[in-house]
Amino acid sequence: MLGGAVMVEKRSKNLLLLAILAVAFAYRFFLMTMNTYPPGADIGLHESVIKSIMSGKTNFFWNYYQMGGGLSATNPGYHIFAAFVISMTGLPDYLAQALVASFFSAFLVLCAFLIVRQVWSELAAFIVAVLVTFSISDIVILSWAGYPNVIALMLIPVVFYLFLQPSKLSSKSYLAVASILISAIFLTHVFSAFVFVAITIFALFICALFSKKSGLSKKQAISWLMPIVFGALLVSPYLVNVIPVYFSSEGTITGTVSEISQAVLETRLIPLEIICLSLIPVFLFLLFSKYQNGKFLTVPAILFASWILVPALATQSYLFGVYLDYERFLYFLALPIITCIGFIIAKAPNALSRVAQILRKGINLKIKARPAFILSKKASTAALLSILVVFTLFTPLFALPNVGVSQADFFQVMNPSEYQAIQWVKTNTPVGSVCVADAEFGWWLSGFAQRPTLSAVDPQYLILQHEVGPANVATNLLTADYLIDNGLIQIEQAGAYTNGNTHEILAILNNTYIHPQVFSINDTQISILYTENGAPQQLDLTEFTNTNTYVESNSDNASFIVTRENQLLNITEEITLFKGVSFAEISFILQNNTDSVNFDWLQLPFQSRGFPLQYNNSIAVIDNSLHELSQIVFPERKLGSDVVMQENPASYELIYNLQGNSTSEISFFVGLCQFNPDTETDQANYYNNLIENNSKNYLDKISDLPLNCFDYQTAMRDWNISYIVVRAFDSLPRFYDDPMFALVFKNDQVAIFKIIKS
Repeated sequence: MLGGAVMVEKRSKNLLLLAILAVAFAYRFFLMTMNTYPPGADIGLHESVIKSIMSGKTNFFWNYYQMGGGLSATNPGYHIFAAFVISMTGLPDYLAQALVASFFSAFLVLCAFLIVRQVWSELAAFIVAVLVTFSISDIVILSWAGYPNVIALMLIPVVFYLFLQPSKLSSKSYLAVASILISAIFLTHVFSAFVFVAITIFALFICALFSKKSGLSKKQAISWLMPIVFGALLVSPYLVNVIPVYFSSEGTITGTVSEISQAVLETRLIPLEIICLSLIPVFLFLLFSKYQNGKFLTVPAILFASWILVPALATQSYLFGVYLDYERFLYFLALPIITCIGFIIAKAPNALSRVAQILRKGINLKIKARPAFILSKKASTAALLSILVVFTLFTPLFALPNVGVSQADFFQVMNPSEYQAIQWVKTNTPVGSVCVADAEFGWWLSGFAQRPTLSAVDPQYLILQHEVGPANVATNLLTADYLIDNGLIQIEQAGAYTNGNTHEILAILNNTYIHPQVFSINDTQISILYTENGAPQQLDLTEFTNTNTYVESNSDNASFIVTRENQLLNITEEITLFKGVSFAEISFILQNNTDSVNFDWLQLPFQSRGFPLQYNNSIAVIDNSLHELSQIVFPERKLGSDVVMQENPASYELIYNLQGNSTSEISFFVGLCQFNPDTETDQANYYNNLIENNSKNYLDKISDLPLNCFDYQTAMRDWNISYIVVRAFDSLPRFYDDPMFALVFKNDQVAIFKIIKS
């Protein structure tokens, strides 16, 4: 009878665990497929690796499609497995990837259950399994398609589970299984493997340091280290080749590319408050150990504490010149922190019961036990545990379906119209055609259309130096026709075929990789007032039909030149950037083609961010948010008489008095400087001194940085680009009217232009 009851209870627990696993898988798979296509852009990267592996020219260090094709440092463990599933099942590639990722993410629930049951208790293990089912960390990783991360994070607790079973430490099967699992971590995600090794070694060091209290033997320590050594040896041919890539000049981890390291520091740092809060469970694990085992320092407690401490400290690795996506380290904290929460919930009924007993004794209450009291206690305990679990699931660490759906929607990249465009590219373009697209769509395009694609990816998401060039080219092509910069300021020229010929002057500031706009002219807003045979006339620059745009450059300066002409007059607009100078020259030359035309006024609206200040024949616009002062210097015209500034609701405007001349030439200089926001001097005088100093030294050379020029025609030729994919429809006019481009596909979401090569 007793044995049967035990078997029934065991079967019931197994069914409960199976139900939790089924819910975990169903929940994840639903989030991955509720919009047909899995969320996230990284699935495109994974697909490009999978297709490179299945191409017949398999090279684990070469991706034939991502960022135009080239050296790859993406670890192939997940992709090898996914390629096998795709070839065996015949499922659509995106669905097969969603299936594999959902399975391994749900399998983490089982791993969490096993290790918590081994270390603490079965009750705590079930609670942790429920909590992990709705872990926001796991849902977010799936949503941005970090599938290799999912597998690595699942394998780590499996290995730790083996480490914590002394009865199997001497078995050959243990060594073989543990070594294979560790090799899989290395092959799937090298940086997760580094974190895993660091946690293990740190835990062993602490255990050895307090060996008498922890009880760690030399044999046990060796049994932890041997699988790591053998696991690394199993994949050593791969590691020997990939690790030098990460830490050589090709890699960006040690700050070899300043653009990437600056972007990482600006966007991926973790606030110290979060790190400090995450360290609280470190001390709680030691208290739990004292509560359960009678001593603070046990091997499991030290391991779990190290599991939090190592990745938490790794988020600050930038202090040692290591530049990574520091947010990724937080994912390692999820399982140990959830374990800590689960243990608190599991012990809450006992703690509350003791508090109640103390209170009853304090007020001398005597309650006689009844036969039904035991059942009532079990029921109340179950109810309390349920309430605590449900309450915990509503905290920010967890993602119930409403949160999970919003996360999946937030990271959603693909929809039927966009996937239709990808299939069009795959079907209707020659193999090997180089495409350009924005970051998220470009990653999908490279993998699912199997075309080399330059994607406009922000620098903080790049890990190899050779990816910076393609990313910049794609960004520039989708932004403007021409760009020049000298390391101090950058000028963008949208092109003659855009919706308004726009010239933007951007600041290259020391403390940010983002280039904020400091001055902008849109030619559609510029107008000329003139007289023809004594009759007043007005002409907007958009009314010229004969327009030519080109770039002239040498080692010392580069110029955008736009010429416009009609039967009555012609205008030459020129913007020149000088090497090492923080001011650019803007000039307009107006000439008549007939003696009956005389020029009276030039109205030149411009955009600039901040509040204006006029001083010393200059106009400054002060931006206190960026601590930047942009300035217009008039070397030849008198501000207030020859030229005045007018403030309009949506812009500023320069109004030049051309005095009825038949020919007129105006020029002014636009530049910027950064200022100290903490100055204790009088603010108005401080700004005036800056303006006066710039007025005297605006042509001084202050840098030896090179002059860089971008010409869209040259870039398309040099990179052998065949197609540009546009999702930002407001930029379509720039491509529609340019004879370099031919529209070959368009639906409600995507337009594809073919490059007309001469």
